[in-house]
Amino acid sequence: MADFTKDERDALLRRAWEMDARLYPEDEGEELEEREAARLEEAYYLTLGEYADRLPRIVMSACPFSGNPLLHSFDPWGLDGPWWHQDREVEIQEPASPASFKVLLGALDLRGREPGEVRDTVNPGPDVPFVVPRLLELPGMVAVVSRLELATGDLAYPIVYYSEEEISPRFLHQFWLEQDLWFKQEDGSSSWLIANDIWDFDLVPWVESGKLRWIEPGDEDSVVLTGTSGKTCPYVGLEGDRLPQILAFGERELIELPDGTPINPYEE
Repeated sequence: MADFTKDERDALLRRAWEMDARLYPEDEGEELEEREAARLEEAYYLTLGEYADRLPRIVMSACPFSGNPLLHSFDPWGLDGPWWHQDREVEIQEPASPASFKVLLGALDLRGREPGEVRDTVNPGPDVPFVVPRLLELPGMVAVVSRLELATGDLAYPIVYYSEEEISPRFLHQFWLEQDLWFKQEDGSSSWLIANDIWDFDLVPWVESGKLRWIEPGDEDSVVLTGTSGKTCPYVGLEGDRLPQILAFGERELIELPDGTPINPYEE
């Protein structure tokens, strides 16, 4: 994070939002001439690109089979950053993942605060960690939960799924914060899905079976522990809402749990 400070990050975002306001003014009489709008739009995306490139890449998790770290981008300074947005306007290049990495899901505990900084929609999951039983039933699949602290005081819980088996993306799940999952089919064409899998907040049986493992909060070595380690999983029984939350325009709304009903992405 030393290469990118909160002040630098905030300045970039202010610049981007100012350009966005000029590109899409509330008063139609203030709309820019076409050529000027094109130049400003290019500057806008270059600014978002700088934000994306300079975000810290942190150890978010670790492979339970090899111990190799999962390096991933992260915005620890606030939920106004595009990293958190459901409709992210900028592509973020991620470091190479361990070969066993399959899916990143997550939860976010605001710890009772109002998300006043949020502009665009954020879909961060529930307050506390959970597992998706269907994913853990896939060949060789194991989940690892960890914890990240934000400057706002929020606690994020990455829940990462790993398997050494080859699993087609169509059997997986949209990633944390995202609304859908795009993937390549065998014929090379693109397709997408919206998983609506049931969540399970009772973590004890999954820990006991070895299907859910964890990294202790604050462990800089990111050692993956199991139920046979002699330690108690610190993510069991945490207090918080066990419902998906949607954050937008400074407000928080709880919505219904996924119920396993298949969603047809081509139906409105």
